[in-house]
Amino acid sequence: MKEIKCQISNTKQTGNSRAKRGSLLLELLIAISVLAVILSVGSQAMFVSIQSGKISGERDVAIGLASEALEAVRGVADEQWQNVYDLTKSTQHYYATSTAPAGKWTLAEGDETIAINIATYTRYITIDNVSRDDSTREIENVYVPANDDPNTQKVLVTVSWTGGDPVTISSYIFRWRNKVCKQTDWSGGTGSGAKNCPDMSYGSKDTAIDTAGGTLKLQ
Repeated sequence: MKEIKCQISNTKQTGNSRAKRGSLLLELLIAISVLAVILSVGSQAMFVSIQSGKISGERDVAIGLASEALEAVRGVADEQWQNVYDLTKSTQHYYATSTAPAGKWTLAEGDETIAINIATYTRYITIDNVSRDDSTREIENVYVPANDDPNTQKVLVTVSWTGGDPVTISSYIFRWRNKVCKQTDWSGGTGSGAKNCPDMSYGSKDTAIDTAGGTLKLQ
């Protein structure tokens, strides 16, 4: 009887050992699965973070490029107002370039491409006329040719690149430095707007003004 009890006891121990090994294997598989899920989620979060940082950095560069072009247009206007005012408006693209040897900014037709780090940016400038309300003198949201203000222009700079939304900034520039033209002729007007000296004719006149020749006698 003692020998049979010993054999039964050994059988129970073997079964318990196998059950424990099976339980440990199951726990190990569960732990590996959980770890795999954590690593997968973590890698995705890291990728999103890296990608977000990349896009944010590229957008900062685009904003800097747009601001640079805007300052260049101001330089062109300061040099000579007609260099901006006489440009084709709205639809024509321009880019700023410096001329040698003076290094002055000028505007040329077309777009420009700029490679910085691993991104390539496309930048262009458009110019729009500006009108002002006849009573308030405020800039009108929609341009009205009859209320044109030849002393103000609207500048838009657009910068685009692959993988990001285009950046567009706008600003108004003003003619603050005027030239005086010597007028010697009343025979015909050249219309309203900015005039480029030298110009001896008038821009426009009231119909009540008599421009006929005559004499003036002082007593």
